[in-house]
Amino acid sequence: MIKVKDGAASREPLPDFLYGLMPESVADLSWTDPSLGVQDVAWWPEENAEGELGTNKKWGAEVLTLDAERQVVLVSRKQVAMTAAEKAARDSAIAAEWAGRIAARRFQAETGGVTVQGIPVNTERDSQALLTGAAFAASLDPAYQIKWKAATGFVDLTGAQVIGLASQVRAFVQACFNREAELLGAVADSSITAEMLEEGWPQ
Repeated sequence: MIKVKDGAASREPLPDFLYGLMPESVADLSWTDPSLGVQDVAWWPEENAEGELGTNKKWGAEVLTLDAERQVVLVSRKQVAMTAAEKAARDSAIAAEWAGRIAARRFQAETGGVTVQGIPVNTERDSQALLTGAAFAASLDPAYQIKWKAATGFVDLTGAQVIGLASQVRAFVQACFNREAELLGAVADSSITAEMLEEGWPQ
């Protein structure tokens, strides 16, 4: 409720002795006892009349406009231009938020697993490290063979298969980081969209 007096509106609280009255009762207080001092005052409900905030604008001072026919106060705020420093701070905050969302989505894709040579491979960080170590061992020993635990159970791999598996997993992981870099580029040129966050990840 907003106070109305002499054709002007102001944000002043409704007096305690008027609490509990219906809105139509406080819309015209000429019926009250003169000793209360509110006969020439009213409290009208407020109605938001703001539009969409413009580009590079910020909300400024509040504007209260009377709609006497409906006995409501239209509430809006002036739109003022942001300063260069404010725009830079806003853009920095938006970029940081996007960077966090993109990194989280890349990590989800990176560690979500991939199928290589028909073998479903766990790509969580620990598994990546184990596979890298196995590939290094295979590079030192041409006769290297291991039983590798895939998502569906153990598989026998030769040294060459281990190296091939590790190379393709490494390429998959790098592709995830490449996609992250592409999306950060879209943040930088302001072309990023929520849909893009779910697109283009390697599988």
